Amino acid sequence: MNSFSVEIKKCENDYNDTYDIKKGSAPIILTSAHGIGQKKRRGLFKLAEPYTRGIAKYVGKNSDCYYLVKNEDTGIDPNKQNNDEFKLILCNLIEKNHIKIMIDLHGAKKERDFDVEIGTLNGKTASEGTINTLTEYLKKNGIKNIILNDPFKGGDITKSVFDETGIECIQLEINNDYRNIRKIKNMRKICKALMMFVKESKC
Repeated sequence: MNSFSVEIKKCENDYNDTYDIKKGSAPIILTSAHGIGQKKRRGLFKLAEPYTRGIAKYVGKNSDCYYLVKNEDTGIDPNKQNNDEFKLILCNLIEKNHIKIMIDLHGAKKERDFDVEIGTLNGKTASEGTINTLTEYLKKNGIKNIILNDPFKGGDITKSVFDETGIECIQLEINNDYRNIRKIKNMRKICKALMMFVKESKC
C-alpha cells in the first residue's frame, strides 16, 4: 500500500468531534457535509458520499488551506434550507479569516456522465477566471470530462455562503470513479488538481 493510500484513508476515517476544522495560510476553504450518512424525514436515509471528507482533509493538510468537515449526523442536512450549525461555523470562519474562495465537495454516482461537475448557480457565485483556473488544473491531471451547472448547480451551502459572505463559492461534484479507494490513481488526480489550485491562490 503506497503512502497516499495510507494518508487518504486516515483522513477519511480518523475523527474525534462532530466537526473537523483546520485553519491555513491559503485563502481557500474546502468543505464536506455529506461524508457521513444522514437520517431524513419519514425514516429515509441519505447515504454517505465517500471520500469527500478524506479529500478535503488531505488537500487541506498538504496545501495548507482551510477545511470544515462534518463527521456525525446532526439530523440536519446543511445543503438544504436550514440555518444550521455547519453553515454558521463556516460563515464565521470565512469572515474572521478573510477567506476568498469556498469549494464544497460532493459525491456523484459512477453512472453520472461526468468526471467532475462545477456548480456555481449558473455562473452567479464564481468568476469565469476562477472556474477556468480550476478547470485547467483538473485537465492537467487527466480529468477531462468536466461539466458546468447541469444538473448540479449548487445547493444551499453554495447559495447561503455566497449570500452571507460574498466570497466565490463552488459546489464540486466528484464522480465515484474519482472517490474510490480501489481506483487510487484517480483519487490522487483530484487531490493534485485541488492542491495546484490552492497553490495558485498563494501567488
